Amino acid sequence: MKRFFLLSILMLLVFGAGTYAQDTESQEAEVVDSMHFKYCGIRYAFEENKRSLYVDINYNEETPTQVNIMRQIKINGKFYPVKRIGAKAFYGCRNITCVTIPDNVEIIDSSAFRWCVNLSNLGISSNVKRIGPDCFRNCTNLRSFHFPSGLTVISPGAFRASGLMEIVLPEGLQEICSYAFEGCKALAAVRFPKSLRIIGKEAFSNCWALKTVSLYDNVRRVEEGAFMSCRSLTTVIFTKVQESYVKTIVSRNAFAECRSLTTVACNTSRIGNVKDVLFHEEAFTDCKFNVDNVLYGGKPISDPSVAKRKKGEAEFEDEEAGGVSNATRLRTSETVERARKDIGVRKNTKNKKK
Repeated sequence: MKRFFLLSILMLLVFGAGTYAQDTESQEAEVVDSMHFKYCGIRYAFEENKRSLYVDINYNEETPTQVNIMRQIKINGKFYPVKRIGAKAFYGCRNITCVTIPDNVEIIDSSAFRWCVNLSNLGISSNVKRIGPDCFRNCTNLRSFHFPSGLTVISPGAFRASGLMEIVLPEGLQEICSYAFEGCKALAAVRFPKSLRIIGKEAFSNCWALKTVSLYDNVRRVEEGAFMSCRSLTTVIFTKVQESYVKTIVSRNAFAECRSLTTVACNTSRIGNVKDVLFHEEAFTDCKFNVDNVLYGGKPISDPSVAKRKKGEAEFEDEEAGGVSNATRLRTSETVERARKDIGVRKNTKNKKK
């Protein structure tokens, strides 16, 4: 009897919610002008083709604490779908605590939720394909985020200085742009996908709680300062991908000022042969860890070029003509030839003094 009573209440709630959704969607939007409309306290606007709508710029004093983006809105008797959340749509709306984004929204533009410092609950559709620069920057109460499966790039500064604590990045993601998670001081765990190719400049710098970084060696570039000043970082692992021949380049200052770093390991069976990961000689600036102590296949491999390099011998320089300054000298001489094309390094061909 008790179960039947609870089931009946649940059915009434579901039916009531469905009826409410139908009623609200059947209501006409308030017309502001020929291009702008207001619905349930949220401002919308026509796209240029007038076939769909986007969320327009809203203002803090007018925005409700719980924001429900509509799938479609009725205007002059006709329904129009909402496809996009516009640039700075909720910029600085500090009273927002909860946002629900429907499945037909594909784009969230730049700074859309920047400085929404009380936003803590976000329901996002898996159909979102693009999250713009600085989109959730300074959302300090945003502790978790479900990354859509169709996301291939995380834009510059997208979650900079947010409150994220743990993240799982989706397979299919190829690039994390510069400053994407910079200053996420509570971020303690990140699961990186096999598909990832590029980690941009200072993408995870100043992530003070991050302890372990495990990357697949499909990553082609770990750019300057990518994990700089991650003060709790102790372990970095490059995991071998079966039948992978991609060369990983770890740039200057990539792990600078990571003073707790004790272990950097490249899990490869090709010990003593071509290395899968090349570290710039200044990758670990101001760290206790030294580039010579990188573990390959579980065993330390010393740099064979150190013993051979003598005063006056040819060195490797930056490619000035191409404007590339990704590396000045690589610690592994036997792989330099293969790495030149990737990082713009050429050999000094000046005549030696006799």
